[in-house]
Amino acid sequence: MPCVPPPMSRTDQYRKVMKPMLERKRRARINRCLDELKDLMVNALATEGENIQKLEKADILEMTVCHLQKLRQQKKLIKPGMESEKFRAGFTECAKEVSRCLASTPGVDVHLGTKLMTHLGNSLKKMDTVSPLVIRVPTPPCSPVDSIHYQMPLTPPSSRASSNGSPAPVEETENVWRPW
Repeated sequence: MPCVPPPMSRTDQYRKVMKPMLERKRRARINRCLDELKDLMVNALATEGENIQKLEKADILEMTVCHLQKLRQQKKLIKPGMESEKFRAGFTECAKEVSRCLASTPGVDVHLGTKLMTHLGNSLKKMDTVSPLVIRVPTPPCSPVDSIHYQMPLTPPSSRASSNGSPAPVEETENVWRPW
């Protein structure tokens, strides 16, 4: 008598068809990610002076692990709080630039300029009281902040004096922070 296999259930038939298809999709996803990782690593290593084009999958993974470990080690060498100091210095430079722009632009509303500079000053004060942001991305070293202090008035030249030639009265409702 010939041996007839028992009929397959629908679930078994489904698995027989789907398992190879799912495996192909999984492998395609892995290969796509490895290709992206290879491109990223080739670019990262090219900036360090290395030129590598042909890599096996294991090499890609190994080089990525080494590169990430090197980045982590560099991160440990950076002083804690350095990122927040850089951010604060950049913020101060931007505030100076805003102040210079307000002072040199004719027709700027004095109240608007005062309000803007007060807001920037309050934001800077908050940076001192709030715990600093933790930035996890390594940044290239910045150039030191210039120590030049600009003494430019907040009000544009056209609005410094009233129409009769005498200085316009300034309302002192709140201290205005200026970056100089």
